[in-house]
Amino acid sequence: MKKILYVVLTIAISPLALSQPIVSIENLRHSGEMGTFKSAGISFDGSRGNEERDEYELNLSYTKNNENLESLFTFNKSERTKDDKVEGESSFFHARFLLKSERKYNFEAYIQTSENPFQSYKKRDLLGFGLRFDAPNQYKFGLSILQEKEESLLKINKTTKRLNLYLYREMLFQNNSYLTTSLFYQPSLSDFDSDYKASFLVSLNIPLSDRFVVELSVSNVLDSDPPDISDKSNQSFSTNFRYNF
Repeated sequence: MKKILYVVLTIAISPLALSQPIVSIENLRHSGEMGTFKSAGISFDGSRGNEERDEYELNLSYTKNNENLESLFTFNKSERTKDDKVEGESSFFHARFLLKSERKYNFEAYIQTSENPFQSYKKRDLLGFGLRFDAPNQYKFGLSILQEKEESLLKINKTTKRLNLYLYREMLFQNNSYLTTSLFYQPSLSDFDSDYKASFLVSLNIPLSDRFVVELSVSNVLDSDPPDISDKSNQSFSTNFRYNF
């Protein structure tokens, strides 16, 4: 446990933390549980001396699950300042609804909107629906169709229909910590081979108490046709301190 706490502190003060907002939807869903769940998370990173820089990230989530429906709403806001001037702001909102049944799969629908100048997106909106399957050994598998609308910082607009393949796994440890991995693959329905997006997210969740959790996340995102002059591949790191109400 001491080694894990050391890693937490090391990443928390690292200037690489918060290179972009990372939101692990699965960690907020409380899938299979009944009731109402609320949480708030915050991260902060800064430097002084050669560069006066501050970054913060705020995440709020609300989940309500009953016998027939699971619903999730989550909002993320981050800001980066340098020499007391705002360099950029990003935001993320996601809502998801799952209709429960006695079968091994359930119908779900979701909407998402985000603004991320750090990745050259002025706005990116998603609307999708599909199926979510339960698999053994803490696996979850999703298959859906989504419509994506993007506007870049150079005001280039693009609308794409995509297939969304999703795989999630959770690994539990003896000290109540758990590791989650999420994999997304989103090819265009009209250009399956050359227009696709893929992302891989790993999160280590360390409960410090019944309500307080430290979440360490690493992600890699690949976009075959990124907006403007952005790179096709982007890696990011995040440390989030989350309180569950």
